[in-house]
Amino acid sequence: MEWRGNWGGTYRRLALWLLIVGFGFMYLFGSAAPAGAHASLVQTIPASGAELKQPPEQVVLTFNERLEEGLYYLRVYDGSKRKVTDKAAVINDTRTTLTLDLPGLAKGIYVVTYHVISADGHPVDGTYLFAVGQSLDQPSGVSGSAPAIEHLHRHDGPMSTFGVKDVLQFGSRILFYLALLGFTGWLLWLRWFAPGEKTDPSRVRLRQWAERLQQLYLIAYILFMWAHMGDLIGDGGAEGLLRLFTQTTVGYAWLGGLLLALLSFIVLHRSVFLDYIWLALVWFAKSLLGHAAAFEPKSETLVLDWLHLAASSVWVGGLLMLFVLWRTDKELGKRFLPRFSTAALISILLLTVSGVLTVFIFLPDVRYIVETGWGKLLLAKTGLVLLVVVTAALIRFLFRKSSERGAGRLLGVDAVLMTLIVGVVGVFTYLTPLPANEPMNWHVMGEKVHMTAQISPNVPGVNDFAVKVWLPEKLGKPKQVIMKLQATDNPEIAPLLVPVEYTEDVSFEESFGLKRHTYKARGAYLPYPGHWKLEVRVMDSNDDETVYEHTFQVY
Repeated sequence: MEWRGNWGGTYRRLALWLLIVGFGFMYLFGSAAPAGAHASLVQTIPASGAELKQPPEQVVLTFNERLEEGLYYLRVYDGSKRKVTDKAAVINDTRTTLTLDLPGLAKGIYVVTYHVISADGHPVDGTYLFAVGQSLDQPSGVSGSAPAIEHLHRHDGPMSTFGVKDVLQFGSRILFYLALLGFTGWLLWLRWFAPGEKTDPSRVRLRQWAERLQQLYLIAYILFMWAHMGDLIGDGGAEGLLRLFTQTTVGYAWLGGLLLALLSFIVLHRSVFLDYIWLALVWFAKSLLGHAAAFEPKSETLVLDWLHLAASSVWVGGLLMLFVLWRTDKELGKRFLPRFSTAALISILLLTVSGVLTVFIFLPDVRYIVETGWGKLLLAKTGLVLLVVVTAALIRFLFRKSSERGAGRLLGVDAVLMTLIVGVVGVFTYLTPLPANEPMNWHVMGEKVHMTAQISPNVPGVNDFAVKVWLPEKLGKPKQVIMKLQATDNPEIAPLLVPVEYTEDVSFEESFGLKRHTYKARGAYLPYPGHWKLEVRVMDSNDDETVYEHTFQVY
């Protein structure tokens, strides 16, 4: 059988589409808000920006999800850029809290810096300051000051800036998913559809394409690993690299996936059983490198992710094979189309069911889907899938009407939609499904009274609360400052009174020509997520009361 068609021209057009799609995603994602880390810090002791009268005995960091226990660090530096202790931090049994015991700290400013890997294999870094016996705005009392140690701050989160590294990381992820789904799906269809004997020219050609995709998959996997390795080990160096691959689940999954990619050149195409076992292991290794590894119940999320990958491979690999056949051996492509069409429909249904179930596991409230970049990209992916369904139906209709030219054009559209969907997957799998809580800093300027309300870290549970009031100096201290929190989702519950108390505050801050008075409290006055109304009442010495209201959401 002769293979017809100008594949060189087709290849160039496909490559052009891939470049356009790739740069489109880079542009769109480059303007997105930072949302890269999957584990987020929910509590710090001491708090970020704390000004303590007595030195703390420990630094305790609590995260919202499980961490890898084999590779992490928590360090504290003084104003001279020296580590205050060489002790290693310890992780608790639930793998959500790091604790570092401290020696007696002198008066000064201290920097806390940390590096962890979330259970889904994504690095999380951060740095914050606290002071002992002084204000953060005062000199530290030792050689150097807070600004002198700014170079210790890490600002290399996945979305803090969008530069060459980010292009490489997201580009490698998109290429990896295209190669993974294309190769594994092609391998399945090679077993299910390849015509004739092993020496049949059509079968030989399909096998040659499988070998090219196999090579691409290995290259894409190595590039994928290399692009993300630096972020995973932080500044751990060679020791961090060794610990990554010998003490972490994500490291085992990386090595397992690389070993499977190499073994594919030895074990594949020998028996159906070995091919299916290899495919199952490859999809499982990939499941350990994503969201499914971080959410509970873990076994269910891993199974759903495995099914999602399998169904995606059937669709992507089959569409790729149909695209190639339509341009090189149209008669064989026409024989392949009905079989692929049925399998693609089943795959889309399985993708829909597994995707919906996964969303319900990931999100405690489905409304969160419009609050994050992850959710918005998921909606975009859903829209693209609907377009795929419509396009596939039109292709089948035109094929039955013997309109091969129209079906061929729509097949190209289908291939572009598939590339877009895989591109979305390559991006949103590096975003956290859950919206992040940010500290609240609400300031209101008035003619005679200024007010600032602060809640940090602004998460369900224990928080630090502060109210700062600026009054004319002749009025003295406020007669009364009241802070209340009302859960607007449950109006039948009475407001919570936050018992803020007057605190001496020596930090420097804009005075607006007025006298500042600071009130603080600490406690679990935000007991659960939801929508909240903050009410602050300030009464001055003349019994004039000013009322402030502000609504916000805690995730």
